[in-house]
Amino acid sequence: MAYLYLIRHPLTRPDPEAPASAWHLTNEGHAQVRALTADSLWRAVTVIYTSREVKTTVVGEAIRAAHGIPHHPIAELGEARRDAWLGADQFQAAQRDFFAHPDRPAAPDWETAQAAQGRFVAALDALLNRHPPGEALAVVSHATVLTLYVAHLRGEPPSYDTWQQLGFMDVMAVDRATRQPDTPFLAPPYPGLPRGEPQP
Repeated sequence: MAYLYLIRHPLTRPDPEAPASAWHLTNEGHAQVRALTADSLWRAVTVIYTSREVKTTVVGEAIRAAHGIPHHPIAELGEARRDAWLGADQFQAAQRDFFAHPDRPAAPDWETAQAAQGRFVAALDALLNRHPPGEALAVVSHATVLTLYVAHLRGEPPSYDTWQQLGFMDVMAVDRATRQPDTPFLAPPYPGLPRGEPQP
């Protein structure tokens, strides 16, 4: 059985002076990358896709360097657009509104949930259709768009509570044959995560 591994990026350091897309990893985030790189799931993965944000490309490049797996950054796998800085309380309120009202911006210049979901689903469909169903793929992206994508797979509305529970560097296995989640998002060291078999 082949899997699509959905991976949230590692822990970052918020910086009010920079857009969220330019935030860098904390020391703990770098440790999370090293631990993921050492995991046996990479024995079966043939390619890793990431967004173009630093917090995901650093993972793709680490996997490429350690395992020789091709890494391709894709702009459409980026987080829901919301680079304007909001304080913690404002941000949480806006995120609640984002999921509750997917057809309208939750704050000035925010991408709507509907638009972000459509963009991400179309990008993943194109990538999955490009690869034979027996290939295991990995995608490193962001909590909001991953929440939207999994809701799409399950045929249910996206949830603020689901988004809030998604931890840094959590991994979900999606069955490529059915395009349904085989696991929930799992925290390191990923107990119960199916690793698949090495490619011949």
